[in-house]
Amino acid sequence: MDYPDSIKALIYEQLLHFSHLHEQRMELELKEIKNMVQLRQLKSIPGNLSTIHVLDCIGRYEPINHSAIAEKLKLSKASITKISKKLLELDLIRRTQLNDNRKEVYFRLTLHGKQMYDLHRDLHEEEEQRFMRFLDDYSGSELQTIFKFFQGMSRYIDER
Repeated sequence: MDYPDSIKALIYEQLLHFSHLHEQRMELELKEIKNMVQLRQLKSIPGNLSTIHVLDCIGRYEPINHSAIAEKLKLSKASITKISKKLLELDLIRRTQLNDNRKEVYFRLTLHGKQMYDLHRDLHEEEEQRFMRFLDDYSGSELQTIFKFFQGMSRYIDER
């Protein structure tokens, strides 16, 4: 195996390792959210991170409709429909209509949804600051390469 092939094999091994670590991290994040919900004595929470991220999107852009949520999160409209039904059942969001467009349905957070949104935002801001500190170790050109790599990974995953 020549050098380019051996480094590609190492990169693939790192990708698999990263995938496992990322999955564990996402499970830990959900567990942290559940613990904070209990500490703050909030009602039940969504069962997965996609649902929490839809709630976050609604909180940031309310009022917002299905199509805009799907576009911002790069999820299918069918996924958004399923997740929004769950959020409605949990009383985290409510459906509204704008005065000038009675056909289009928009979503807003309920009081409970706002509390969940605030909790998630706090956790997310801490993690973003931690990640920015991690990126401080890289030069501008290295950051551009990392960015290009992640763009390529996104295309690679979307093509599957």
